[in-house]
Amino acid sequence: MPREQPTHLSAPPETLDSPHDPPLRTIMSPRLVAVTPQTPVRVTLALMVAHDVHHLPVFRGGRCVGLVTEADLLRGMAAQRSPLGTIELPVAEVHGDAVVLPGTALLSEAAAVMDVRGRDAVLVTESGRVRGIVTAMDVVRHVGGVRRRDGNGR
Repeated sequence: MPREQPTHLSAPPETLDSPHDPPLRTIMSPRLVAVTPQTPVRVTLALMVAHDVHHLPVFRGGRCVGLVTEADLLRGMAAQRSPLGTIELPVAEVHGDAVVLPGTALLSEAAAVMDVRGRDAVLVTESGRVRGIVTAMDVVRHVGGVRRRDGNGR
């Protein structure tokens, strides 16, 4: 059964500073490691490990065209029936859609959109440009009152 889309994607000004439901710009990680659609899966995996990240935006000519996650890579490997057969594929063959919200969107909206879209992260935009990312783990940390270990979103 298809899930319904949330009815709103931005908050009224009076709710933007709620500590319990903050705007994404206040909790996003600005640390992004990006790839292009032509980047081989092998390189993408190496970047994920080297930078300790689980989500990489996919950019073509300065425009975000998707998001590649560990789950996307696993699906690609399963479809190929061989991890080795997957590593030379371009990211374009395995990445999923990018869910994008403005920095003024609230944490609760991000959680709802992640649920509806079946993704575990949203890219955050300011002035039309991708400026950061909020993951499902960021939502869990915020709701649970756990601070990030460092200033880089980890």
